[in-house]
Formats: sequence, structure tokens, C-alpha cells
Amino acid sequence: MDGGAVHRVTARTVAVIVSAWHTPEGRRVALALVAAAGSAIAFARIAEDYLTNDPLARWDVSFARWLSGERTTAGTDFFRVITFFGSPAVALTVAAVVCVVLYRRGHLVQAAFLPVVLGGAELLNLILKVSFHRPRPEVAFVQLDTYSFPSGHAMISTAAYGALAYLAWSRSRTRGGRLFLIAGTTLLVGLIGFSRMYLGVHYLSDVLAGVTAGAFWLAVSIALQTAFGERFAVGFTGSRADRFARRVTRS
Repeated sequence: MDGGAVHRVTARTVAVIVSAWHTPEGRRVALALVAAAGSAIAFARIAEDYLTNDPLARWDVSFARWLSGERTTAGTDFFRVITFFGSPAVALTVAAVVCVVLYRRGHLVQAAFLPVVLGGAELLNLILKVSFHRPRPEVAFVQLDTYSFPSGHAMISTAAYGALAYLAWSRSRTRGGRLFLIAGTTLLVGLIGFSRMYLGVHYLSDVLAGVTAGAFWLAVSIALQTAFGERFAVGFTGSRADRFARRVTRS
């Protein structure tokens, strides 16, 4: 490709971006893709530290050992409850209930958003665990057979509860309500992530990687919903799948 062709392609790309930025949907897609890119870069840096045994990975072990020495019965009981809310089963149950409620109320685009977030996050988590195959910490409170990197609880909770917060954002009209929404979601995800370290089943880098990977897929899902959600709703409404889903959710 010569210089003139490169210049024309670049000019068209810039024109499309500028044109898209003038619409709310275009701005949302652009911001979501920027967030996805930032999350992917953060995940890559954490993964690089683990693979090259950089300071973060070395500090992982010492921090895990120190935290296991501070573990108490009361603390263990508390964080076992917290970690329960980050399990894929609980996240899936909560998302399924919200999905059905939205669907029955006619909010098809928002209802379809949740399966995309949960399904994609589960698949991505499986792929990443198999790709890195990191053993669990030796100081674990319970022994698990699955791989450690990234933390599935941190990843799924970031994606799932982040998606619920995103859907609730448009329904919260006050600044205080939105600040509470952000703070509550951040606190919940943070506690779930810390519970995995406190129970000794994950290293710090596992949790950080899970949060960034979950944020990445959440941002991608927001971009997909914004770009294609309405088109999907038009095609789905009145279809056999729609009629079947309505019969199932009515019972």
C-alpha cells in the first residue's frame, strides 16, 4: 500500500470516528472500546509479570504466606460468605433473575446483554486458565483442582456485578444514587477479590488479572450491545425463540 492509499484510509477512519462521536451511541461505543483496550493492556502487564517472575509475582508468594498467618476463624467464616457471592453459580442466578424480569417487561436489549456478559466471561476465564495453567497457592484454606490464574471469582464478579451496575445506571437519576452505585459495586468486587486471597486460593496477581479481564469483557459487551442490540431486538421480537421464551418465563 503506497503513501497515498495509507493517507486515504487514515482520513476515512478519522472521519468515521469523528462522525460517530457526534451521536450518544457512537460515544458510548468509543468509550467502551477505550476501556476495553486499557483493561487488556493492564491484564497483559500483570500476565507478563507472572510469566517473567517480575517483582509482582515474587511478592505474590510472600504476601500469600503472610496473609495465611493472619487468618482467623472469624475472618475465615466471614470471607467464606463473601466469596460465596462471587461464585459463578450465584452470579448466574442473580443475572438470570434480572434477565427474566427485564425480558418480561419488554427490555429485550438489556435482557440480552446479561447472557453475553456472563457467557463470554465464563468462556474467557476457562481459556485463560488453561493457557496459563498456574498452580494454586500452597497455603490455600481448601484445595482446588482448577488453575489459579486468573481468579474466576474476581473475573465473573467484575463482569456480572459491573453489568448490573451498568444497567442500573440509566435508572438512577441522581448523582448521589450513581455514586452509591459505583461505590457499592467497587466495594463488593473488592471484597470478593480479597476473600480469595484471604482464603489462600489465589495470589494477588490472580485477582488483579481477574478484575482486568472481567472489565475487558464487560467493556466489549457494552460496545456490542450499543452497536447491535437494537438490530438484535428487531430480529428476535416475534420469532419462534421469542414466543418460546415468553411461554417459559410466564410459567
